[in-house]
Amino acid sequence: MGTVVIIGGGSAGAPAARSLKKRLGAGHRVILVEKDERLVNRAALPFYAVGKRNEGQFTRSRSLLNRHGVELIAGEVVKIDRVKKKVRTAGEEMGYDLLLIAAGAEPEGIDLPEMEEQALDMQTFAGARKLRHVLPRFRGTEIAIVAASTRIKCPGSPYEYALLLEDWFCRRERRRDVSITLYTPEPAPLSMFGKKTSDAAAGLLLKRNIRFHPGYREGGIDVGSRTISAGNNRFPFDLLLYYAPTAPPPFIRESGLAGEAGWLQVDRHTMALPEDDSIFAAGDITEIRTPSGELLPKLGAVAHLQSFTAAANMAALMKGEQPDSAYSGFAG
Repeated sequence: MGTVVIIGGGSAGAPAARSLKKRLGAGHRVILVEKDERLVNRAALPFYAVGKRNEGQFTRSRSLLNRHGVELIAGEVVKIDRVKKKVRTAGEEMGYDLLLIAAGAEPEGIDLPEMEEQALDMQTFAGARKLRHVLPRFRGTEIAIVAASTRIKCPGSPYEYALLLEDWFCRRERRRDVSITLYTPEPAPLSMFGKKTSDAAAGLLLKRNIRFHPGYREGGIDVGSRTISAGNNRFPFDLLLYYAPTAPPPFIRESGLAGEAGWLQVDRHTMALPEDDSIFAAGDITEIRTPSGELLPKLGAVAHLQSFTAAANMAALMKGEQPDSAYSGFAG
């Protein structure tokens, strides 16, 4: 009997666990380690924030992950021991034959205590929930949506929020009183998805009278004056929707597996780590470049597809077969 350990039960880890258990059957153990009690489909957060979704429609209990014969360990990984092939949490230690790291990425967060009600971290469920409560009471005129980096979860999310907020105020006949502005480091809207998508997004923003400021640099927010630097100008805001850069979990940075930027460098076809063929990775924790040199965005859809490639190749190895599944990649 062999053992596969999967770290993370999100968009990559959960489908990989189900796929592996189905492929391997009762003769092998599939163990999934997940730290969060409630798992959130982050793609639904903008719709929840404006009242188009309810919490029960996009959250699920961690306990559901132990269906299909997958063993669930509730806890946070603190160390990967590559030599002994063990994964440790605060309370348990488990050995593995093969390891899949699907731990995701963590927003570095926003620390603006002076603006507790006006500055919301939009990569978290708490931020979306707060916006849901703030919107009906909002009486300001300037809403700023700021992406501090292209290295955020769901890079299309700031644009979704802008369009959904525009619709929210239109339906309440308040659109003329509110200005919505996007600030991102991108040279054009959604430029990472290619020119066709970018041009379509730019046209949609123009049609909806949503302002766009490219080339935003991190640190351009002045809390005291409630303004944002864009080029040589400063613009006021009353409500700030913020996207902090993401970072790998601490145990990844301490594992010795990560590249210079802290992310896991994997074979972009097999999802295996080149330096250790017993370890695979999928989802936001990875840094993969397409043949054109573009970084794959941190998207749930990308993580989901990568998980099936990793699972197929890991199952083949566990059965003593040659892995032959290849992830085709995702770019604009």
